[in-house]
Amino acid sequence: MIPAGILFFAATTAAPAVTAFARDVEVRERTSRVVAVLSNVRIASPVSGDVIVWGGDVTLLPTGSVDGNLSVFGGSLASPPGRPLAVGGVVSTPGTLLRLYLDEMHRAPWREGAPALLSRGIRLIALSAWLAVSLVLLFLFSSPFARAAASAERDWTRTLLAGALGVLTILLATVAALALLPGSVSVPLAILLGAFAVAAKVFGMSALFLLLGQKIVRSVAPDRRPAALASGLAVLGLISLVPFVGPVIWSAASVAAVGVALLSRFGTPRFRVVL
Repeated sequence: MIPAGILFFAATTAAPAVTAFARDVEVRERTSRVVAVLSNVRIASPVSGDVIVWGGDVTLLPTGSVDGNLSVFGGSLASPPGRPLAVGGVVSTPGTLLRLYLDEMHRAPWREGAPALLSRGIRLIALSAWLAVSLVLLFLFSSPFARAAASAERDWTRTLLAGALGVLTILLATVAALALLPGSVSVPLAILLGAFAVAAKVFGMSALFLLLGQKIVRSVAPDRRPAALASGLAVLGLISLVPFVGPVIWSAASVAAVGVALLSRFGTPRFRVVL
């Protein structure tokens, strides 16, 4: 039988776990596990378990190490130059598109993340990518986009509310999964949630471009949809370049886009059952 004093000593000296949401963390003492969402993490002490960071950057200082796996979703990984990465397990940094999505959520709309000229250039490149992806999706799924655009036009308040609730639900589900479930389960689940969030935003934004463009070209004809989509993206993209106001409008459109995808069920037609 183990003496009670030894059990008490082991309980009081066990390494704690760190969980953070939307706040930067620096690990300065031995820790059993680190889970951070929308947070940057600096590791200055040993971590005996896994480190999972969702929407943030990880910096390994010379005194820091990770005995378990290191997973960085939508962020970067930095370590002391000239030294091997002090990680005992598997290092994974998936999610280029996810990084763009989470960077937009992590930064307040009124904050500029780069000098004005460089920021405008990056946004123009991103808008060109949006146009290319949206046109390809429109070619493949023209009818679902049209149904989603019509659904959004009927009730904007409901669309915005559904988008806000959808984004909040995805975030809370991700935080809960990463904090409560083992890494072998939480990491794949977090990837699935992130993929769903990106898919919902891409589909919903393309539907919003189409809806806005149809108002501009004054036509809902199928053969006019590519021109309508390009026109809608051009207008909303130019608005997004306006300082302060533009990023706020784009962020609101991003939230609404998730609502469009959810309420329209990604443009799935609704069948009525007649008894």
